[in-house]
Amino acid sequence: MDATGWIFALGAGFAAGLAGWQAIRAQRLSAALREAAERLAARDAALAAARADNASLAAESDQLSTLVREHAELEAENQRLLDAGKQAAQLLDAAPFPIWRRADDGALVWVNRRYAEMTEASPADVVTRGIELASAHDPELPRMLARKAREAGQTMAEERRFVAEGDRRNYRIFEMPLEHGFLGFAQDITQEADARGQLRRHMEAHLEVLRTISTATAIYGQDKRLVLWNRAYARLWQLDESWLEQHPTFGEVLEQLRAERRLPEQIDWQAYKQGQQTLFTTVIERREELMHLPDGSTLRLVISPYPSGGLFFAYDDVTRQLTLERATNTLTAVQRATLDNLYEAVVVFGPDGRLSLYNRAFAELWHLDDDRLNRQPHITEVLEWTRPLLPRNNDWQTWRDQSIDGFAARRASQGRLERGDDTVIDQASVPLPDGSMLYTYLDVSAAVRIQRALRERNEALERTDRMNAAFISNITHELRSPLGTLISMTEVLSHGILGPVNERQAEYGRDIMQASRHLLRLLDDIIVIAAIEVGQLALEPEAFAANELWQEDAGQWRDTAEHRGITLSLPDGMQDISCHGDQQRLRQALGSIMLAALNGTPQGGGLKLNIAQGADGLGIEIESHSGGLAPISPSRLFADLQPSSDRRHGSANLSLLVARGLIELHGGTVAVSSQETGQMLQIRLPAGGAAIAAPARPH
Repeated sequence: MDATGWIFALGAGFAAGLAGWQAIRAQRLSAALREAAERLAARDAALAAARADNASLAAESDQLSTLVREHAELEAENQRLLDAGKQAAQLLDAAPFPIWRRADDGALVWVNRRYAEMTEASPADVVTRGIELASAHDPELPRMLARKAREAGQTMAEERRFVAEGDRRNYRIFEMPLEHGFLGFAQDITQEADARGQLRRHMEAHLEVLRTISTATAIYGQDKRLVLWNRAYARLWQLDESWLEQHPTFGEVLEQLRAERRLPEQIDWQAYKQGQQTLFTTVIERREELMHLPDGSTLRLVISPYPSGGLFFAYDDVTRQLTLERATNTLTAVQRATLDNLYEAVVVFGPDGRLSLYNRAFAELWHLDDDRLNRQPHITEVLEWTRPLLPRNNDWQTWRDQSIDGFAARRASQGRLERGDDTVIDQASVPLPDGSMLYTYLDVSAAVRIQRALRERNEALERTDRMNAAFISNITHELRSPLGTLISMTEVLSHGILGPVNERQAEYGRDIMQASRHLLRLLDDIIVIAAIEVGQLALEPEAFAANELWQEDAGQWRDTAEHRGITLSLPDGMQDISCHGDQQRLRQALGSIMLAALNGTPQGGGLKLNIAQGADGLGIEIESHSGGLAPISPSRLFADLQPSSDRRHGSANLSLLVARGLIELHGGTVAVSSQETGQMLQIRLPAGGAAIAAPARPH
């Protein structure tokens, strides 16, 4: 019980004792008055009986006067006691805390005004109804405390929380046993209880945080026993958690760690242990130190006094941090050496505008000596030193102001500078996190000269493209048109439109027609190849059924195969398989390949065409075999469909070259493989809707 509680208890006890003493004295005075009245009545009877006896009348009269005087004194004393009782009751009613009296059975016999206010009833109602300062769920709790006080023979106290005046509050209740009954009073400790609860919640939250952090944490109390630890602490020292839950002492933990060889080796273990034990009496401020363990790891130990007594230990494994620091220092040295050996010129100006770092390439590029640069000159001085190298017609002041403004604004930039000595430099500026500015300079004079040469070559290639386009146009106009006229005139003569012709003349006409048509096909192939090479062949892509690629040419293929004794197999249907591209060009390519395959397949052999729709596009396979004879040589079949690095460098089949170019122009691929008795050609066209590949231009 604190000082305030004892003061309340002594005041209430004094008031209750005074009231009891006055009540007892009033009772005694009342009994004396009654006895005096009885004696007076007896005296009156004796006086009446003894009136006849005149001899004793005077003596009896004196005794009567004495009794009357004593009666008056008793009445005055009784009045004084009543007044003192009223004053004691007023004093108890004026108390700012509830006070009450109980009978021997624990029932309330009197309460003060504060008690009544707290229960929102009059004092008489409180006594009549027996309203207790307790929760409605446990109304017998106050009487139980009074009985405990009687049994113990001393004042008992306990804390209760109940609703008073519409608010839930905390009170400390006191019950004191008296000679007759009990005296009790209550002290409002709501603020104290709230403060304790807040402190308890704060401590619980603090301890919960300590349990969950990754730092190994342990708290030892004033008795040097382990109060709190987290799992990181158990993992760090590899201690059994069930053993830690038994709250071992600090010395026991040290002995356990020593037995498992987890502490640094000590020459005098007892002295080391004693020194660790004295930390509980010597550490008054936060202390930090490093521990190097036998396994090669390093711990950072923080020891600080705990507010409620004892010590707080925190262990952090800084092995990786130290390793990283060493690696960083090594990396810094390597970077410095690398910077000095860079071909690119590098310079760094600090936030104050003074040079803080440079490499040898920078000094050599701008013809500056190390003595000047090592004095950490200002950026304005460095700019002045580079002025002689700038072109004479350059606006020096404008360039200087722009450079200084860019540094002040920490603005990243890049550009090209041509010096007066024909040196071309690519320069860039980059703001650094610490407020510095990094400037890099790269001599690109050789690259610029190469770019200029490449530009001139590109212009020459463009002129060549224009010449190729003019060549195609001239071929189309100067050769194809006269050849078409020759074919038309030969047809007129062969059919006898201008007059009858003999058999020999008709045969010559047919030979001229055949040679002219072959020449026309060669000319068309040349025009297509040239157009593909210069990127002037325009495609008209559309969606169409796959069977349209061979239906119109199938009859001609069958006639040729029958004439040469070749077994020809073509797919049926295929209306459901779609293809996307220039139908005319794809038919041209497939027709050229099939004619080459028919011409290259020996008599008695076979030729098979397969078409299948895949996830990645349309697949076309052309399989040619010799019918059991010797294998077909690649030089005789599909050779001109090979990539340029694989095919021969002699006379080429222009039709196959055109076919390969048209397929590649559609984004497709051509692959040729040899089999035991034949050749396999695989053509892959992209899926429907795929973009048509742009033709490759010569370089």
